[in-house]
Parts: sequence; C-alpha cells; structure tokens
Amino acid sequence: MDSSAGAAEQGGPPLSVSCVLGSPSVVRVYGEADLDNAGLLREAADQALAHRPDVVFDLAGVTFADSTFLTVLLQARQTALGQGGTILLAAPSTSVQRLLSVVGAADLFPVVTAEQRKHS
Repeated sequence: MDSSAGAAEQGGPPLSVSCVLGSPSVVRVYGEADLDNAGLLREAADQALAHRPDVVFDLAGVTFADSTFLTVLLQARQTALGQGGTILLAAPSTSVQRLLSVVGAADLFPVVTAEQRKHS
C-alpha cells in the first residue's frame, strides 16, 4: 500500500503513507499528519494490524502531527494490545516526540532502533 494526499493549500509537504506487511509490519509516514489526511494513516494501520498485531511506525519523516494523528496511534495500540501484539515507533521526528511528550503519551510507545528492527 502506498498513498498520499496533497497539503499544498497548507504549504506543507503532502502526507505519504506506505505499509510493508511482514513480521513486524512497517508503516512509514512522511509529511504533515493531520485531520485532513488521518484516513490514510488509519487505513495503513488497519491493514498492518489485520496482517499481524506487531507494527512499527517509522515516523522520521513526519513534519507535523496533531491530535488526530495521536488518536490513530492510540487506537492502533489498543487494537494491537488486544491481539497480544505491540506498537513500536522508529525514529520519531521532533514533531512526534513533542506531541507525545505534551500529552503524556511518550511512555505508551516504545522506540525501536534500526539495529533492533533488523533482529526482530
């Protein structure tokens, strides 16, 4: 799966979301993740979770993230935990780190390094 939505009216980079199914599946997110395009992220998360309950969100390219982005992550986490899986974050951008920190959710999402991902 590879999807994108334009953000030209906002002046930011368009959101691009890709999902690579595996063990774990990896959802890569680039650009601005907000209310206007949360459906793309939700669709990728649902696809990954339908395959396996273990998902890594690669968030290095996220330039902006709002509460709808956080809601998708929290829903994915709840679904994964309910299926005996986990949600991990890889390289969360400064924007994502700030959002998680401000709302007190940073401890809910373990961060995995590139080296740890190679051995999973």
